[in-house]
Parts: sequence; C-alpha cells; structure tokens
Amino acid sequence: MYYFRILSLIFLMFGFISCNKIANVFSLEGNCNQVAEIFREIECSQIFEKLPEYSSPYLKSEGIDLKTGLKCVCEDETRWINNYKALLEKGDTIIKQKGKLEFSIHKKDTIVLVEWFCNGEYFK
Repeated sequence: MYYFRILSLIFLMFGFISCNKIANVFSLEGNCNQVAEIFREIECSQIFEKLPEYSSPYLKSEGIDLKTGLKCVCEDETRWINNYKALLEKGDTIIKQKGKLEFSIHKKDTIVLVEWFCNGEYFK
C-alpha cells in the first residue's frame, strides 16, 4: 500500500508539472519578462580564447576583454547565448551590452546579430 501511494504521488506530480501553464511556474522560459530582465544584466565584450564546453548548457568562455585588454570570463546562466555556441570559434568576438537584449558575434568576415526572443516573440 505504501508503494502504491508513493507511485500515485509521483504520477500526480508528473501530471501536474507536465501541464504547460503549470510547468511554466517551474521554468525560466515560462515568464519571458523575468528572463529578459535577467539577460539584460549580462555584459560580455570578449575575444574568445577558450570556447565554452559543449557539454554544458551554460556559457562560460575565457578570453580578452575588449575594453581592458585583460583576460576575462563571460558567463550566461540563462542559456540564451549558449544556444549559439556552435557558431563560435577561437578568435571570434562577442558583444553583449548590459541593458540590451540583443548580442552580436563578430567573425573574420561576418557579423551575426542575435535578437532575443521567447515563446516565439521578439523582445527589445
């Protein structure tokens, strides 16, 4: 009987969390405005020397700060910049200004401008 209650509780919780609107309470993706505010606080202007690990869902890259010329580490825990890590190569530059949602990746012959979107909607 004890195992039945535990199993029932697990199924109930899974059903509760899997409902899209309820799941949004537990996920950063659920409230686009909250995530946008977190992403606006990130600042990173860096020439990549060591790219982020592909196994990590978060961006953590090492490189040279464009303003100071010193070594720095850029981190993004929102996972947004990390969605584009397949584009990154050593020597590329990323520019993400604090207060803005868009960022750019500067390659040798191309500039990739990335606008922030959530749930299919672009935000400024």
